[in-house]
Amino acid sequence: MRTVAQQVALVGLLIFAFESAMAQASPNEGKLGLSGSIGLGVASMPSYEGSSNRRTLAIPYFTMNYRTRDWGEVSVGQYGLVWQAVEAGDLRMGLVVNPDAGRMARQPSKLNPRPGDKRLAGMGEVRESTEAGVLVGYGPFSLLARKSLGDSGHKGTQVDMSVAWPLKVSDKVDVSFGAGLTWADKDYMQTYFGVTPAQSLASGFRAYTPKAGVRKFELSANAEYALAKDWKLQGSLALTQLTGDAADSSLVARKSNPSMSLGIAYVF
Repeated sequence: MRTVAQQVALVGLLIFAFESAMAQASPNEGKLGLSGSIGLGVASMPSYEGSSNRRTLAIPYFTMNYRTRDWGEVSVGQYGLVWQAVEAGDLRMGLVVNPDAGRMARQPSKLNPRPGDKRLAGMGEVRESTEAGVLVGYGPFSLLARKSLGDSGHKGTQVDMSVAWPLKVSDKVDVSFGAGLTWADKDYMQTYFGVTPAQSLASGFRAYTPKAGVRKFELSANAEYALAKDWKLQGSLALTQLTGDAADSSLVARKSNPSMSLGIAYVF
């Protein structure tokens, strides 16, 4: 039976896997009360981080923001569940709860959004988990530090640093560009890129023990087109480059991988 943390992580993946690639500002940003979007999209991505195989999934998604006058904003979106408690000019600070989907050592079904590949047979499953952390931003810059909770999953810590450049092309078209990197500690790196002697014997991959360090760089481009009142077409393209000890793992068949998504959303 799945634990509560596992259920949260799997449901969260359905919500965030598509939306995080389409991180556009809400048209009601700054407005008190409830706003958000709900839609359906198609995403193409590697079957797991570092895989040469790809998957295409149809994924429902939503974003939601609730802004108060005195207690900041609570949102569900790019960074998971966020309470942005501090807003002072360009400075913002908040608390984050975010799902980690883990990884399967077999090919997932077409309806299962979890990463996985039959190439990983013998490596064992990485269980889903929930991460919690702190988000700090200033202007276009953001820093997110998060750690896995409980005894399941990778049990590690990650730090994301990113910058975003929004651009309004016309009354109907908005685009944004982003760049970032992710640092991971040795627990995370060992879970997703390491190979123990026992795993090596079972899978055929060479034994490998990675160290903590920057594991990836990422560039992204997102676009929104207003189809009609309250309806938007959204698209995204992201390129991820594994680096350091992550890129040197024998589990990695392709160090550089694109992810693409396209969807339609109702904005409220």
